[in-house]
Amino acid sequence: MSVTRSFLGTLGLALALTLPAAAQDRALVFFARGGGFNGLTNLDQAGTTDFKRTGYNVGGGVGVQVQKYVALRGDFTFARNEMRNNQAPTGIRLNRLLYDAAVQLQYPTSGGFTPYLFAGGGAVTLHQVGTSGQNRTRGAGTLGLGFNYQIPRSPLGIFAEGKSWLYQAKNLGGALVGFDKTQYEVAWSGGFSYRLPF
Repeated sequence: MSVTRSFLGTLGLALALTLPAAAQDRALVFFARGGGFNGLTNLDQAGTTDFKRTGYNVGGGVGVQVQKYVALRGDFTFARNEMRNNQAPTGIRLNRLLYDAAVQLQYPTSGGFTPYLFAGGGAVTLHQVGTSGQNRTRGAGTLGLGFNYQIPRSPLGIFAEGKSWLYQAKNLGGALVGFDKTQYEVAWSGGFSYRLPF
């Protein structure tokens, strides 16, 4: 709980410090994306079980550009992939509902390209497909980077980004009982953004 309060406090402070920015730099940005998803770490110490098999992700969110170089964003991502054992698929699929907030630093260029990076935190809910009553929610940190291309004289943009999550997989149910290694998972996506200045 204290980590969540600290993170929300940091977001609030960032917002308060950047509100005096020029009005033309402020905007509300909606975005939607989809792409691939992988786990990068093993579930067990022996290194035989993992979620490194490529799956998929879809998601979206909203960002508030409070200053030319700073935005606050809230994201939701649904991701699914399959467990492997000794590099062979097992048929056990895991859904993840990932929700987080982050501070984004960006650098708009005159050509319409804006590279950016972000960091923040939130939570992940884990659900083994085909089970009920075994969902677990864990705190998660997030980190990512990408670039957006704003279509000239249009509120529409096209972007590509990579995003990662770090969380502790412990006290899980179903086929995940007994695993407790920290998980590092990544999504790579392409999508569209819609910018509304205010």
